[in-house]
Amino acid sequence: MRRPKPPLPEPPALRAVVLDGANVIASGSRRAIERLDLATAWCAAWRPDLPVMVFVDWATARRCVPAQQDVLRARCVDVTPGRPRYAVVPREEFADEHVLQFAREHGALVLSNDRFFDYEELRTGVITLQFTLAGEHFAPHEEATWFRPSGGAQRVPLAELA
Repeated sequence: MRRPKPPLPEPPALRAVVLDGANVIASGSRRAIERLDLATAWCAAWRPDLPVMVFVDWATARRCVPAQQDVLRARCVDVTPGRPRYAVVPREEFADEHVLQFAREHGALVLSNDRFFDYEELRTGVITLQFTLAGEHFAPHEEATWFRPSGGAQRVPLAELA
């Protein structure tokens, strides 16, 4: 007789959302700022109680047209309560490390299509949510992935994180 599998552990409660801004920018055909705005609007609608942090790597920011670079710079210095915070990662540094470190330190959901295979140790304990971005529609997947501290990954329905 087979024993039933033990119940899976509950993922940790979320305290923030962090966007892999370079990944969001690269995930669609709309302009960079519009893609970031679609993602941050979804975050505000999904969990308005959670602060949002957006990291963009230096190379991605430099590839944006000058007007969009100006918008990114302005958003980096805007610390108005309730608005997403932005950071452009310094040259020669990878945004992935900052995204994952922030997520670990702040209990944040990572919004990215990156699986962070190059950062297996840093992604431990992090919950990531992939998405599709088509036209004016930002659609997160119905399940997130929790890279459990005990090893392995566990799928978590998005509804359980709300």
